[in-house]
Amino acid sequence: MLKLLGSILIIGGCSGIGFYIASRGAARIRILRELEQILEYLYGEIEYSGCDMAELMERLSFRGGAFGDFFLGIRGKLLSHQGYRFSEYWSGELSYIHGVENLLSEDIELLHCIGDNLGNCDRGTQLRTIEIFKKRLEKTLAGATEEYRGKAKLSIIVCATAGCFLAILLL
Repeated sequence: MLKLLGSILIIGGCSGIGFYIASRGAARIRILRELEQILEYLYGEIEYSGCDMAELMERLSFRGGAFGDFFLGIRGKLLSHQGYRFSEYWSGELSYIHGVENLLSEDIELLHCIGDNLGNCDRGTQLRTIEIFKKRLEKTLAGATEEYRGKAKLSIIVCATAGCFLAILLL
C-alpha cells in the first residue's frame, strides 16, 4: 500500500514539475502580450495627449497587470526629482514587474532598450522608436508562442514519463 502511494506521489510530483515548466512559458507570453498593449497605449498617449512622463506612468499604473507596480514606482521616482535620467529609473524598477523571472534575457534587454529610448527625444522620434519596438516585440511574441506550443506538451509528457519510470524503478 505504501509503495503504491509513493508511486502515485512520485508520478504526481513529476507531472507537477512538467506543468510548472509549461506555465512559465505561458506567463512569458502573457507578459509580452501585456507589453505589446502598453506600447500601443504609449504610442497613442504620446501622439495625441502630449502629457508628461509622470502622468503617463500614473495612467499606466492604473491599468494594473504585471506592470502596475513597475509604472507606479517610476512615477514616484520621477516626482521625487532625484535628478536621474528616465532610463535609470526604468532600469531600477524592472525587478518590480510581476513574473519577470519568466522572461528571457532577450526580453529583459528589450525592456531596457525601451526605457533607454523613452522620454529623451521629441514626440516624433519617440513615436518612430515605439513603432520599432512594437515590431521587435511582435517577432519575439511570435517566436515565444511557437516555442511554447512545442515545449509545453513535451515538458508535461517527459516529466510524467520520468515520474512513471522512477515509480517503476523504485517498486
